[in-house]
Amino acid sequence: PEVRGVLFDLLMAVMDSLSVWTEAAGGGGRGIEWRDAVTARMMASSSYAPYEPLVAEAAAAIGLPIGAADRLVRSWAEMVPWPDAAAISGVSIPYAFVTNCSGRLAEAAARRSGLEPRFVLSAEEAGRYKPHPAVYREACRRLGTDPAATMFVAGSPYDAAGARAAGLRSTLVVRRPDHHADDATIIVVASLHDAVSAIDPR
Repeated sequence: PEVRGVLFDLLMAVMDSLSVWTEAAGGGGRGIEWRDAVTARMMASSSYAPYEPLVAEAAAAIGLPIGAADRLVRSWAEMVPWPDAAAISGVSIPYAFVTNCSGRLAEAAARRSGLEPRFVLSAEEAGRYKPHPAVYREACRRLGTDPAATMFVAGSPYDAAGARAAGLRSTLVVRRPDHHADDATIIVVASLHDAVSAIDPR
């Protein structure tokens, strides 16, 4: 079926959250290590666990200094979109954001994007973290589109695979050189310009 709606992962596909994590962690590869530790905890959780304490627990587990989690939350208000995020403004079909964080941080990042999604679905609101299939299906329900007619644009391989497993079409925008898709049905692109062109050619 024709693609009738698009869901974008907010914190990796749309926003350059990597820079914020790296700065809060003190530079180097520590930000990615920290983010991956948080992702592992989210994937192991059967329901939503408060995001900010989860981030602090992961920071402590990998030996980051006390206060790193507080720095991350404070710097959230300085997060900027990836340069290619402007391509989303040209999408003519309904679109929304889905993200693995608390409601307040999801709304803050969405405001910083400068875009106008139909809604922003946070893990807190969904009651689960991606890649639980219920999150993607709830987003489709709110968007009013069948999963088979909905494209999910992810910024992480686990997210792209989760959307595909939930019955959505899936695109991975590569934001890290170590990221790739193992599923041949997932479209892999280098930018949101490419993703939008494939979804909504005009």
